Parts: sequence; C-alpha cells; structure tokens
Amino acid sequence: AWIQGGVSFMKRVIGSLCALILFSSVGLWAQNQDPAQHSELSVQVMGVFTQNTNVQNLASNPGNIRNHIVTDSAGVLVGYRYHFNSWEALEGEWGYTQNGQRYYTGSAPFGSGPATYALNSRMNDFDFNEVITTPRLLGFFQPFILAGGGLVMFSPSDANFPGAMRQTEGLWDYGAGFDFNIDHLGARFEFRELNFKTPDFGLPNLLATHRDTHTASPSVGLIFTF
Repeated sequence: AWIQGGVSFMKRVIGSLCALILFSSVGLWAQNQDPAQHSELSVQVMGVFTQNTNVQNLASNPGNIRNHIVTDSAGVLVGYRYHFNSWEALEGEWGYTQNGQRYYTGSAPFGSGPATYALNSRMNDFDFNEVITTPRLLGFFQPFILAGGGLVMFSPSDANFPGAMRQTEGLWDYGAGFDFNIDHLGARFEFRELNFKTPDFGLPNLLATHRDTHTASPSVGLIFTF
C-alpha cells in the first residue's frame, strides 16, 4: 500500500513540476539567456517497484497463470542528455537491476493442482526521451519533465528454470525531476514510470499473462555538465 501511495504522490509531483515549468516560461521566455549547459552525464541509484499482475480471465492463458509478482529491487541508472537550448533536450538512459519473478497458477497444467514458478532475472531498460526543462532558476535549480520510449530486456540469471530465454519488449515511459547545479557538478532527483508487457521468458504456454504492467522507478544521483 505504501508503494502505491508513493507512486500517487510522485504523480502529483509530476503535475506540480509541469505547472512550475509552464509558469516559469511566462517570465523567462523573453530573456536572452545562454544555455547553462549543452551536455550532461548522469549516474544514479534507483529503486524498482513493479506492479503485481492479477489475471481474471483464465481462459486467455494456456498456463493458467493467476498472479505475477516481482520482488522490489535497487539498481543503477546511467544517462546522457543533450540540450538544444534552455528549454529542450534529448536523452538516452540505461537502467539495470536484478529481481525475482514469481508466477502463481490456479491449477498447474494437466490439472495437477496449484503451482508456483520462480526465477531470478536481470532487467535492462533502454529509453530515449524528449525532455522539457526551464533555464536554471536562481542560478542552480532546474526542474524537468520527460516522455519517450524504448526497450526492456529480461534475462534469466540462474539455471534452475530450464527453457527460460531472454526476452525483449517495447516500453513507453514518462517522468519528471529536478537538478541542483553547482558549476559543472550537480545532483539529480528523478522519477520515471515504465510501461511494458509482462514477460513470459519465451514460455508462452506456461508463463504468459497477456497483460501489461508498469514499474515505478525513483532515483537520485550525480550529474556532470560540459
């Protein structure tokens, strides 16, 4: 429950940052300011909290999966952002974590009773985003919002689940955050939400849920501008 509350809070923060950027643009658009930076490298520590998937229509699932649960985890987020001007930028980010995937059935295949399938996996996401920022407010504070898409890759990390294979899915994401800048160094606080299809690791007749899910990913770290 606290995770859902935290996600709701972050979505309200995103709305507030959108309003801040809009109101800031009214007073700053006409000012002749050089961009504070052109390029940024960022390294952050992130939390990864994936929504559990509950399946109601079991007729659509050959494996009879009722629930898919992913363990919460921590990971790393590395990014590069290029600023065209004080208001617009493009960025690419790579995120990495390891977590546990759990699949629960109402009854196992061939009517042998409920079953649990568990495997550990590595999760890599690659996303490319349009970023809207403000010029540095008060000389150091810079909020931003972002949206884009990319790919998420799931790779089994143990050998206790024969037949499981690497799987890649498309994703779309959105988020917001703010930077505190001091010359060429700074700190970044960011929130992203990634949306993608629940993986079945190449075993659609056993692990498929045919459902979409989303991951909430707050992060904090350092940025270097140049």
